[in-house]
Amino acid sequence: MSMYTIHCHLTASEPVRRHLWYLMAGSNTPLVNNLLKLVSQHPDFETWQRKGDISKSSVEALCEPLKETYPGQPGRFYSSAILRVTYTYKSWLALQKNRRYRLEGKQRWLHVVESDSELLHRSGSSIETLKYRAQDILVQLNVEQQTQKTSVTDISTITPEETPSSKNESLFPSLFRAYDSEDDILSRCAIAYLIKNGGKIPETEEDQEKFTQRVNSKREEIEQLEIELSARYPKGRDLTGEEFLETLAIATQQLSETVAQAREWNDKILTQPKFMPYPIIYGSSTDVRWRKTSKSRITVSFNGIDKYLKAADPEIKAWFKDHQEYPFRLHCDERQLPFFQRFLEDWQFYQANKETYPAGLLTLSSTLLGWREGEGKGDPWNVNRLALYCTFDTRLMTAEGTLDVQKEKSEKALKNLAKAKPDPRNHSTLDRLKNLPVRPSRTPYQGNPEILVGLRVGLTNPITAAVVNGRTGEVLTYRTPSTLLGDRYDLFNRHRHQQEQNALERHKYQKRGVTYQPSESELGKYVDRLLAKAIIELAQTYKAGSIVIPCLTHLREILASEIAARAEEKCPGSVEAQDNYAKEYRRKIHNWSYNRLISAICSKAEQLGIIVESGFQPYEGDSYQQAKDLAIAVYHSRQLALK
Repeated sequence: MSMYTIHCHLTASEPVRRHLWYLMAGSNTPLVNNLLKLVSQHPDFETWQRKGDISKSSVEALCEPLKETYPGQPGRFYSSAILRVTYTYKSWLALQKNRRYRLEGKQRWLHVVESDSELLHRSGSSIETLKYRAQDILVQLNVEQQTQKTSVTDISTITPEETPSSKNESLFPSLFRAYDSEDDILSRCAIAYLIKNGGKIPETEEDQEKFTQRVNSKREEIEQLEIELSARYPKGRDLTGEEFLETLAIATQQLSETVAQAREWNDKILTQPKFMPYPIIYGSSTDVRWRKTSKSRITVSFNGIDKYLKAADPEIKAWFKDHQEYPFRLHCDERQLPFFQRFLEDWQFYQANKETYPAGLLTLSSTLLGWREGEGKGDPWNVNRLALYCTFDTRLMTAEGTLDVQKEKSEKALKNLAKAKPDPRNHSTLDRLKNLPVRPSRTPYQGNPEILVGLRVGLTNPITAAVVNGRTGEVLTYRTPSTLLGDRYDLFNRHRHQQEQNALERHKYQKRGVTYQPSESELGKYVDRLLAKAIIELAQTYKAGSIVIPCLTHLREILASEIAARAEEKCPGSVEAQDNYAKEYRRKIHNWSYNRLISAICSKAEQLGIIVESGFQPYEGDSYQQAKDLAIAVYHSRQLALK
């Protein structure tokens, strides 16, 4: 599924904008802030932390008594607040759970590994004996894995540093289990030797200095994860600035009791405040009503909001009576207009055939009604602009994609009917899904499954592509940003220069204790779209069956390994020089928005029906080698899964 979001500005009369601002900023946003606080204070919060999840019903129960404190809102506004808090905490709890798993994995690794000299002293053996025993254990574990056919094992607690080779991923859980259950000292030392060396028996002697650096680096990673785990709970938006002023007064009048408290004060003071209220979430495709005026202008309204606005002000009520149309008019560019026209056509057809048209096949999926910050002075509803964000499934733009969505929804309805207490509404859902809307047809993309485009992310080059024949291992071509962008590579350099200038300005302001978060306009997003378009064209040129993206779960380690490799290459033999080089390199080369870039590539690929696969990016080799190895590893993994 490829979800795509477009936005446009909305215009409305001043009374409508004024009442909407008061409603969103004065009632809905404080409701969200209060809900966020109540969730963190709930008796079951520790249980939710362990699960890494929270249910919507739990937030609904907390919201019910708050409706008396924040009355007079449309029902969809209360639902939006519940969804906003649920989504926020689901994301935060999932991140915290992942961090705990990573922390446990790193702590476990650190507890097991020792230097070769320590292992030899504890086992009372020679290095040859230790290697011989390690080889026996490897053979034994491989035989057990083949016997049990456990080709896929949960390795969520093991970080990529402990699993440098994808073919050894399933080995590490077995090694750790064997270490815990083994009583023989020599065997435990041999297992620790294998864990330390990535499940392999090294041919060269251990470098004690590098081992010490590796252990120290692991301790730093553990310390960083512990800091992240102790991070404060999600906070709401301080629209009035009262919380900022309160924190500033406390920080200037008293000393912090702990380092954590000082860090919290610093974070609050340096965080750029958000003065826009939370947008309202309309999670259903039928929550937004579409119409066209006599002058062919597209207008919209929202479920439940007309009734509220009419009751809020006699002037608004008179406006509705005179105009007989929806209160919000769309303003968008020509590139987005066809999408909004599709939403209008879908709604008109749905209204004309409510009994038979499947709402689940409407192109529009969900919407957000919010405000975009403007410039100038005056009333906030006049300075800031109303905006509408529409999210839709790109598959529903074509007849073939609509058929795929219909099959998915039909299977889901049949599964629900098979439950012990089925919902009878699923019968009508199945009947409606038989009526497919008319959509334009598009020939599906057909690529060669043996040809893959492997993508590697990094600091110097945000993206490197390698077109590889997975079966033979032959590389057909390589691409970097300069070759992907061609004549538009100057935009890439301009964005890099803009990042560097913004970093210098930010550092200058931070030294003065002033918050400064400069905008990079839309240039970065535009460059990402150009790169994504070029990669898709590359895949089409070589008839690639799939595009392989790197898993960005452990991006910090990926970038750190690249910096360390460059530092070692530039300053061999000097740890201090390597540290200085790495520090200077980090200052000059700024992280790209890798998630945004990968999302743009995935969105483009899924729109055309190109398969997107993912795998762990290797640490060894240059950027070209890593892109090639990633593609080949995913191809072989796919072939093994088919057997």
